[in-house]
Amino acid sequence: MIIATAGHVDHGKTALIKALTGKDTDQLPEEQRRGLTIDLGFAWLHDPQLGPLAFVDVPGHARFIRTMLAGLAGVDAALLVVAADEGPMPQTREHLTLLNLLGIARGRLVISKIDRASTEQLEATRQAVAELVQGRALAEHPPLEVSSLTGEGMDALRLAIQQLGQNAGPVDTSGPPRFLVDRRFSVTGSGCVVTGSLLSGELHTGNQLTLTPEARKVRIRGMQQDGQPVSRLQAGQRAALNLAGELDAEHPQRGDWLLNAAMHQLTDRLDISLRLVSDTRLHRGTLQILTGATATSGRVVWLDESAGLAQVLLDQPVHVAVGDCVIVREPAANQTLGGGRVIDPLGRQRGRTKQDYLARLAALHGVTSPTEALAIELEHQSEVAIPAFALRWQLTETELANSLSKVPVVRLGDQALHPQRVAHAEQTIVTTLQQSHAEQPEQRGLTLHTLLRRAALGLSPPSSGLLLKRMVDKRLLRQEGGIFALPDHQPQLAESDVAFWEQVSSELTQAGLRPPIVGELAERLGTSREEMLAFMRRMQAWGYLLGVAPNRFYLPQQLDQLAAVAAALCGESEDGGFIAAEYRDRSRIGRNLTIQVLEYLDRAGVTWYRRQRRYLQPAWQRQQAEDN
Repeated sequence: MIIATAGHVDHGKTALIKALTGKDTDQLPEEQRRGLTIDLGFAWLHDPQLGPLAFVDVPGHARFIRTMLAGLAGVDAALLVVAADEGPMPQTREHLTLLNLLGIARGRLVISKIDRASTEQLEATRQAVAELVQGRALAEHPPLEVSSLTGEGMDALRLAIQQLGQNAGPVDTSGPPRFLVDRRFSVTGSGCVVTGSLLSGELHTGNQLTLTPEARKVRIRGMQQDGQPVSRLQAGQRAALNLAGELDAEHPQRGDWLLNAAMHQLTDRLDISLRLVSDTRLHRGTLQILTGATATSGRVVWLDESAGLAQVLLDQPVHVAVGDCVIVREPAANQTLGGGRVIDPLGRQRGRTKQDYLARLAALHGVTSPTEALAIELEHQSEVAIPAFALRWQLTETELANSLSKVPVVRLGDQALHPQRVAHAEQTIVTTLQQSHAEQPEQRGLTLHTLLRRAALGLSPPSSGLLLKRMVDKRLLRQEGGIFALPDHQPQLAESDVAFWEQVSSELTQAGLRPPIVGELAERLGTSREEMLAFMRRMQAWGYLLGVAPNRFYLPQQLDQLAAVAAALCGESEDGGFIAAEYRDRSRIGRNLTIQVLEYLDRAGVTWYRRQRRYLQPAWQRQQAEDN
């Protein structure tokens, strides 16, 4: 368990920890000279039943609020310290507000320095602190009155700390490791050492981790708690880690995170629940945003002020996950304005105030179970990106699979959809094709692009393509090349078109992947170019041909052959992509036709283009895997 002290400057926090642990946490020469805590201090108390208890001594001076907040990140409980001879002071009130905003409800109120207070002063302090904590969790227990100098009341304080530890409940070590760095120094013979708190998961000596924000690779050479080597660290524990790897003078530093490589995520747009401190208000100017042990500048805009929903726009990206705390301060006035918790660390830029988006955030507000959150996401979104969901909640593969197994879900590649939404989309596609077949009985079917445009499913192109493949597998649709139709549809060409179509299809079949242009085809079949082009366009509209270019057409089944060339090149490539020249050389269809074919494959949802290279879309990746 990690316990922090809080309270006004010079109210005895450091002396209290020294009386409990025997260690003076003011280690800096300036701290010892001035008798003032400037940086975070750390000490340990070894309890025979609870094991090692970590104490974090935070500065009490108003100028060091940022440092104080860094110390509170990841703590389980707090001791709010008030000097008996002075009573509650400004930083007492602000620290209590911060504890409340950070959700640190467990702890005890400690009236210190009772040896220095008169009877009247002590009684006045008792009344003042009772009013201060009224209605808060700290009011559940009477204040502990102690003197670090004489030792009076210290046994009762130790007993209260034991009770805090006993009531903490079992440690949840689920999730990947998230270690928050709050201090860095060097040790002769060991090199770089960082201290901090493990907020989730477990760490072991030898673990390979990623250091944010620059995704550097590091390794844990060793770990210590209170100077003693340990090989294993669990969530809720503090430790010093000896690191090796991609380190320099800039990183690691306070506010950095150690994570599994798969969990590395930075964001500059957070959707949060926000509570303002009484008699404060937000403005649209630059504010100080604190999360974890990091402080950066940014702006805060209300999404729905009545519901307490806001979005934070950061000037520099940070690592956060769902449930992390955020504090908003006015830097000019050195004043805390409010705080809350992250609902979505990957906030939307556009459409963030639409009612459906706000309804989703409101439903997710306060949810702590990833499984419950997944059910809400499926209800409020047309599709849920599974990798992004895992990053939001920092889920291991096993935890993600567990959540997916507990809710009704249909997976389409990396997207998850509610079964009812899938059923509705399938019915929409069937209805669209029924209407198309009735209106144009001679039509063979619809291309993927035309079908999806008419159906207007509201799904991403990859999910739409995978949905059609799923329907083909379930025999709800029939696919011939790039044409989709209902299984029982029989196209009915006019008699005048049947004979000519047989000639055209024969010519195209014999030409393979290099079909003749319209003028050449017209000359071979003894008709004019204009009549040939009109016929080809009519047959394209009915699904008998694919128009790759204005004067070049393929048979639908030849799309599979064109896609197979792309798939073969992707399978042979290290990054799964290829360039146009490689496709030209493999297909032997010439440069100009290659460009036309590749642009058509992009439009048809077979490939996608990025930085001069093309890659297979998920639906075609799946089809190639099944074929192989």
